[in-house]
Amino acid sequence: MSVKVSELENLALQLGFYKARHKGSHAFWKHQDGRSTTIPVHGNSEIGGWLLHQILSQLGVTEEALSTKNKKRNN
Repeated sequence: MSVKVSELENLALQLGFYKARHKGSHAFWKHQDGRSTTIPVHGNSEIGGWLLHQILSQLGVTEEALSTKNKKRNN
């Protein structure tokens, strides 16, 4: 499974995260409850594998929930 960077950023916003800073090709996102994650921003690229799993874990979302959400949006 792979997800576009823009989709991850939109998901982070929906979950209450905000972009705390952006330096170079990485954006640092924070949540009011103390959670944080870093999302690499390399144009319109996609993120997959272990990095996607780690970011989703830090956001508090499972891959299954993300794929279910994407299926609902596409129908």
